[in-house]
Amino acid sequence: MERTQRVREYVFGALLPTPEADRPGNDANLFDLGLDSLRLMKLLVFVEEAIDVVLPDHEVTPERVETIDALMAWVDEHRSP
Repeated sequence: MERTQRVREYVFGALLPTPEADRPGNDANLFDLGLDSLRLMKLLVFVEEAIDVVLPDHEVTPERVETIDALMAWVDEHRSP
């Protein structure tokens, strides 16, 4: 499974349970959908473990994690070539 799809499945399957037919696009604001600080920490741990990337704590900003697209762009900045 492609990594963005894995993150989507985790977000909308576990963190913010949403029926598949009702799941928004990757540009939807996760905070508006109910993402809070605890769920955000769970999401970051999942991403680091599932994608094998280290996301520095000091770089966490709302803009980097507010959408799946933004999160995956941040991940791409830290992935090894």
